[in-house]
Amino acid sequence: MNTQDLITPLAQFIEWTFQSVLLPISDLFNWGVIALGLAGLAFWLRLQSKYNARAEQDGTIM
Repeated sequence: MNTQDLITPLAQFIEWTFQSVLLPISDLFNWGVIALGLAGLAFWLRLQSKYNARAEQDGTIM
């Protein structure tokens, strides 16, 4: 038994994992990350507008 007998099945398993598990969910994951980023951006912009309005009321806006 040489090293190639151990490495080849491991390489085939890793290749199978990428092709049958990771590739099908990659599009969904990417869209999820984009949606999370947009939701975070909307939340941050809403908070920022509240902070700006409060600073204008208090007269502390720069």
